[in-house]
Amino acid sequence: MKKIKELWAEFKKFISRGNIVDLAVAVIIGAAFNAIVTSLTNNIIKPIINWAVGGNDGAGLVTMLRAVYTTDAEGNSIIDMTNSIYIDWGTFIMKIVDFLVIAVVLFLIVKIYYGLKNAAEKANEKRIKQMNKLIEKFKKDGLSDEEARKIAEEKVVEAQTESAAEPPKPTSEELLAEIRDILKSQGGGNAEEQRHN
Repeated sequence: MKKIKELWAEFKKFISRGNIVDLAVAVIIGAAFNAIVTSLTNNIIKPIINWAVGGNDGAGLVTMLRAVYTTDAEGNSIIDMTNSIYIDWGTFIMKIVDFLVIAVVLFLIVKIYYGLKNAAEKANEKRIKQMNKLIEKFKKDGLSDEEARKIAEEKVVEAQTESAAEPPKPTSEELLAEIRDILKSQGGGNAEEQRHN
């Protein structure tokens, strides 16, 4: 019973790790995205290509190696695509299009992901540098390592909270527009209009 509990605890630890959850989400999204891309290529792009090359009989872009003919309900002779031997260029082209669309989207996702990750790492490095400077400063003031680290951490967190709460500064264009509006409301705009008249 003890071994089962240990195995269960290990399994829970393994399954709750971030990488496993990320992988599961990626697989689910990948499968959904694959369905979208396949539908795009099979239901939109392939019919357009087949129409463009004149594949009205349903064969599309194919090279017949051995054609088997059958008759339809009206007695017309048609190609039996199920029993014929042919090279399906249309499907091959669609698989290439599938690959290219998926590759482009994955490239963009990876680029954005690593861009965000690098930005977070840079912010963390900046925070660590600020903390180290403060720790050295507090050590010079006679505080112990632990006290200096604790106070430095509090100061860095405080500075981050203040900068996050600080409203964005207006641009020079916004300031000039605000000044113009204030002057207009105080009658300065009327004097300017009289000068033009």
